[in-house]
Amino acid sequence: MRFLLDPEQRAFAHSLDSMLTAAGTPSVVRDWSRGEHARGRALWSRIAEAGVFALAVPEGYEGLGPRPVELALAFVELGRHAVPGPLVETVTAAALLAELPDPGPAKRLLPALAAGEAMATLAWQAPYALDGDAATTRLALTPTACTSPRPWPGAPLPGPGPPPHPPRTRRRTPQPGSADRTGPRPRPSQPPPLKPSASASHCSTEPSATSSSAPSSAQP
Repeated sequence: MRFLLDPEQRAFAHSLDSMLTAAGTPSVVRDWSRGEHARGRALWSRIAEAGVFALAVPEGYEGLGPRPVELALAFVELGRHAVPGPLVETVTAAALLAELPDPGPAKRLLPALAAGEAMATLAWQAPYALDGDAATTRLALTPTACTSPRPWPGAPLPGPGPPPHPPRTRRRTPQPGSADRTGPRPRPSQPPPLKPSASASHCSTEPSATSSSAPSSAQP
């Protein structure tokens, strides 16, 4: 199997690189760091017109994806030019919304994310979110109850580790006026090996999306 980019994918990466070079991203980054988001939002719209955010949105929600290869190429160029804004958060929000059991939030939010009309940020059990003062949509991730998963069928149970190495013997050169002590040195007793366990409890998480139509007041 050959993992090579096709001509269309290479052309897409080249066009995005040319667009970001002509956009003067260093000055956009300086404005964004001072809290001035006008030029950053204009660049955001141009990135959306190039189809970057639509690559993470399924076609059923007015997107082009999911297309992970093209999305990875796009983020290589976005990172190379240090484009500011919640880029990763918006793409992550699109992926989480598409997987929600209730399609209501996806139908309401995904078309705007694909078109670049909305910026999304994420918050995990905290009042702060990256670029919360610029984002128009905020998603809160909440944990679910703890579960005890079953082991894979036929999977071996975890057992004790390999047996310990036998103790090494080391001869010491006797010093003048001291007795010659040879033989194995005493070693501290080792704890007993762990017993195999059939399953282990852990907590899993599921996305639970809540959105706001106005920029959040939380600071990054």
